[in-house]
Amino acid sequence: MTNYAELATGAHEQSSHGGVILTATLLELLTAAQSKVELDRDAAQACLSRATALLSASLERERGPKSESAFRGGLPAWQAKRLTAFIEENLEQPIRSPDLVALTGLSPGHFFRTFKETFGQTPFAYIARLRIERAQQMMLTSSHSLCEIALDCGMCDQSHLTRMFRQRVGMTPGEWRRVHCLRTN
Repeated sequence: MTNYAELATGAHEQSSHGGVILTATLLELLTAAQSKVELDRDAAQACLSRATALLSASLERERGPKSESAFRGGLPAWQAKRLTAFIEENLEQPIRSPDLVALTGLSPGHFFRTFKETFGQTPFAYIARLRIERAQQMMLTSSHSLCEIALDCGMCDQSHLTRMFRQRVGMTPGEWRRVHCLRTN
């Protein structure tokens, strides 16, 4: 009987020896997932996850250094995706710079330079922009008070939302909401 945990963890080493071994490993992982899907969903999911990771890693190796330099001095695509996912998932709570730096494994100075090169703005300007965009979306789609929206978007209070909103949009959230709600009705 095949030990799927060993297969999943050892496949990366084997895949470096050639495409045939990678293909055979992937086939075995997918076959195992298919046979386990009804009996043990967790084992099937683990096999599918590992197969996906192997294919992704193989593709990255084949693309070579071009994919790493896609941002011309910025973050590699995988780090950019990891950061955007983390920020979007945690937008309603404080996001600290050490948490962002830890996601990349870079030094703080290098992190801030490459983040700005990749996203065109500092991490906190980027986070503020996403929070304002989320607040705008919530103002258009809900009848929540501005205080509730501010808290749901990671702001301290309504005045914090108002200050940031006015800086970035040029009007207060209340004014913006009135103008845009009139257009949609």
